[in-house]
Amino acid sequence: MFNKEFYERYAIASLEFFYGENLKNFVRCECPDLQNEKDGVGIEVTRGISEYNGKISRLENECIENNLALEQKFSRANKMFRDKFMGVVHESGAFVIADPQNGEDCYELHVREIIEKIKIKIYKLEKLYKKFNWNCLYVFSEYPLKSKQIWVLADLMNAENLIGYDIYFINALDRIYIINSGDNFNYTKRKYSALELCKFTEIASKKSNKKEQS
Repeated sequence: MFNKEFYERYAIASLEFFYGENLKNFVRCECPDLQNEKDGVGIEVTRGISEYNGKISRLENECIENNLALEQKFSRANKMFRDKFMGVVHESGAFVIADPQNGEDCYELHVREIIEKIKIKIYKLEKLYKKFNWNCLYVFSEYPLKSKQIWVLADLMNAENLIGYDIYFINALDRIYIINSGDNFNYTKRKYSALELCKFTEIASKKSNKKEQS
């Protein structure tokens, strides 16, 4: 199941390079998820993924965590998708769930999913969320997007005038792209080391586990 706290804590840990000492001023809230009253910054955290693909991701995690046999994986998939699962389960050295809707153009589809999620969050920012001097959206990508895909994403954001948020952080697994809507959606990139990624995961996991045990 989607662990909201984990993603929020991971997001803020991964932004230490960007906010520096001001990172300590952020607190977890609602609407938006991360708020820094002192410096006037609000950050909403979300996943750039459709509901269907979110289920695929959850299915993979559940099957791996519970070490399910192959027939159990199919059974779990059919139950989750109400016998409408159209994917294929591969088990040859590694466990992979593939879906026919995600072929060679999966990156293009994922970019579109991110665009749709951004639109939803812009609407919520305008109608529901508390506003700050700097309103930011942090999006977890499900794919290791490269600069080529981010260029397409930023170009689409510019074409559709998605200026609701000032800064968009796109987490692409081992790197993060910072897209500035106030600068014609130009972006910069920060790549993380393996050590940094482990640190972010450890910080987020410890906090989440502590809450579960209390």
